[in-house]
Amino acid sequence: MNKKEYGLVLSGGGTRGAFQVGVWKALKELGIDVKAIAGTSIGALNGALFLQDDFNTTVKLYERIKIDNIMKLEGVNANKNIFDLSNILNVASNYKKQKGIDNTPLREMIKQYIDMDKLYNSDIDFGLVSYSVRNKTPLQKFKNEIPKEQMEDYLLASACFPIFKPQVIDGEEYFDGGLYDNTPSNMLIRKGYKNIIIVDMAGMGFNRKSAKRDSYIKVITPSEDLGGSFEFNHSKIINNIKMGYLDTMKSFNKLQGHMYYFKPEEFAKMLEKFNLQTIYGLEYAAEMYKMYKYREYTFEEFITELMNRHLEAEQIFEKMKKENLIQIGKRLNKLFDKGLGICIAKDLYMDRPASRLSNYLFNFVKDYIVAAKALIELKNYMG
Repeated sequence: MNKKEYGLVLSGGGTRGAFQVGVWKALKELGIDVKAIAGTSIGALNGALFLQDDFNTTVKLYERIKIDNIMKLEGVNANKNIFDLSNILNVASNYKKQKGIDNTPLREMIKQYIDMDKLYNSDIDFGLVSYSVRNKTPLQKFKNEIPKEQMEDYLLASACFPIFKPQVIDGEEYFDGGLYDNTPSNMLIRKGYKNIIIVDMAGMGFNRKSAKRDSYIKVITPSEDLGGSFEFNHSKIINNIKMGYLDTMKSFNKLQGHMYYFKPEEFAKMLEKFNLQTIYGLEYAAEMYKMYKYREYTFEEFITELMNRHLEAEQIFEKMKKENLIQIGKRLNKLFDKGLGICIAKDLYMDRPASRLSNYLFNFVKDYIVAAKALIELKNYMG
């Protein structure tokens, strides 16, 4: 068990904050001793939730969250990011009509899910950041500096995305803390924490440089795109929670793999049979064949499913080769999208090593060639 004490920094990023929920679960399982949390925007809201130490309730919140839980918008497609082209005009219309989007629903959700007594009674310190646009100064406070009856307002101020009506605290208007620092590690460094974990979801905003060079900083970032900041696709949200957990386990060497996840002993089995380049190619092939990523695989599970998918693709490709070139050309992009690019690359290059491809064509299929080579090795291994 790691005996060091850590400060945890949670960046902003809207609904992508589901990733941080998975990170928190992993840190708890790993026994990482988090003594303080500093957050911006959704990171501040997540930090407040984490202090309650109720993972299941937090997951249910994310599984059920809708756009109506955050803001009042009329005429938008709630199944798409609010900044999608199909929504942006309606968002602008709502903004103009309301003179700033009304985020009262977010206040109601904070009342429902965040227990202020648990937040203040927690042994974990908690800080957040917001920003005064008029004064161009940050508001950085820890919970011991915030009256309990005002914490709700401070949380709303930290998460007050600039399209919302500004949050007023003591007569001053505040917006999202990401306008000053989306990864407020310096709040914890100034408090004396030397070991910092930053969960950076690359949300909109600015990141300040660390105040001290002698601090140990581990940055956990998502291995895949998390989607839009205001995207309410629940299957993606659930996968983002799983990704946060798995990426954190990999960050602390409890899982291995390039694009997929294996316990060290399972990855060691792969290394007994294949070199690293071949393993990378196999994982790349699995991604092309759209094998589900957000789980742990055993060696046998991984290679069996991958080989089955490859054999299916080869059967489809053999049927496709009987079609004329015009028909194939019309479907080429779709075929590559389905992973058949591996079979096409193998047919163009691997089965005809003497033939020469143009540089353009080689660059187009080179990643597929890496996968094709690896699958040749897998097929040989499996007999």
